[in-house]
Amino acid sequence: MKIYCYSLFLIALCIGLIACSNEDNPEHPIQPDAQTNHAVIDVEEMVLIPAGEVTIGTDEKTDLTFGNEVDSQVVFVEAFYIDKYEVTNGQYAKFLSETGHRQPKFWDNPTLNAPDQPVVGVNWEDAEIYAKWAGKRLPTDVEWEKAARSIDGRIYPWGNDYDASLGNFDDGEQMNGKLDGYAMETAPVGSFEKGISPYGLHDMSGNVWEWVISVLDDSALEAHTKELTNGKIYTIRGGSWTNGAGDTRTTVFYIYPAQCSDHSSSVGFRCAKTP
Repeated sequence: MKIYCYSLFLIALCIGLIACSNEDNPEHPIQPDAQTNHAVIDVEEMVLIPAGEVTIGTDEKTDLTFGNEVDSQVVFVEAFYIDKYEVTNGQYAKFLSETGHRQPKFWDNPTLNAPDQPVVGVNWEDAEIYAKWAGKRLPTDVEWEKAARSIDGRIYPWGNDYDASLGNFDDGEQMNGKLDGYAMETAPVGSFEKGISPYGLHDMSGNVWEWVISVLDDSALEAHTKELTNGKIYTIRGGSWTNGAGDTRTTVFYIYPAQCSDHSSSVGFRCAKTP
């Protein structure tokens, strides 16, 4: 990714950050038919992804993203568990209570801090520490991609065609909630039953970007060596409520700028576990 791509990406994140920092308007303009019965959701539920070969990357790359996509390749992935939902504020609150860990950046923002919304304003280390506390870990890049697109190589969790009604996206760059029911905010996890992946995972496209451990080939990351911190590659996947058709593709990844890794209202995570 070229430097100007980073600049545009950071501008988009800053727009979302500024808007979400406005606590004068705590209302959540949610369309009734966009919601599910969150009282019955088990946010701790994990899904077993079986071992086997899977195609990652794509040979039909898009120009709608400022992120990266590797060339199509077949890899073998060992079996693993992954969270059915993104980690919520409710789960993170328990972690904070038991560990005294620092609060996320947007912890007091009323448009982002409901118990059933995904936690945001966390950096890679925060996510890693939470995962260890929970007896889990962060998913690898290839694990995340297999969980999102399954073995048939689909571009979105539900298929190959973008549908703005199947996740929390940017509403055609308007971010007004007209298409998905959520304006300038994250959606409660599990809000889009029709947008799940073949393995039954929610919000693998949209809502919040998700931290992963990158294990993609070095050639794909050669241009991003300046973003290495302590020998670790900070990568996010899946797109968010600030993104549209390009960045919400299951093949897209970003090497996230370390200097603002906990300043985003559009980055969260989910956990994985080795059987």
